[in-house]
Amino acid sequence: MTPKGRDTVNDAPRFEVVPPETLLRLELWGDGACARLEDEFASPLPTINRAETLQGLRVIWREPSVWLVRGPRALRDELVAWMGAAAGSDGAVFDVSGAAMRCRLRGPDWRILLTYGGVFDIENPTFSTGWVAGTLIEHFAVRIDVIDDCQADVYVAPSYASDLVDYWSRVAGTLDVTGR
Repeated sequence: MTPKGRDTVNDAPRFEVVPPETLLRLELWGDGACARLEDEFASPLPTINRAETLQGLRVIWREPSVWLVRGPRALRDELVAWMGAAAGSDGAVFDVSGAAMRCRLRGPDWRILLTYGGVFDIENPTFSTGWVAGTLIEHFAVRIDVIDDCQADVYVAPSYASDLVDYWSRVAGTLDVTGR
């Protein structure tokens, strides 16, 4: 590692597969179901392009009336029953754990990787902690959930995950990044 105005040049972003967790698709078809789930979570559900951690679960807005809920694998059945009961007849909960692989971008300059293989406005100051965006990187559809200033979770179809990890790992290995 070579000094470059900071202690070392080790700020290049990293991209790694995260151990799998339960991923549920929560669909709510009415205000009653929404209100019941918000009571269960003791908080409003995230609004458009937002994500929050509620009751220890990551709740990610997906599209109007649809959220993804990520939680521990061991609690899958309990979560499906709990949310299904709260949703009632005007909502549904589906296990979609096999439909998306979660990977993580890490490092103070993780946003730089979003500019390789796609077009993404990394300078947008509103794209920060708690924001969600969907885009294409190479030909892979991804959903990005900004966890904090130094990391974001990226959801990608399992059939593309290894190619995306390989692509971004190769790109990250070529970057000369010195950080903020």
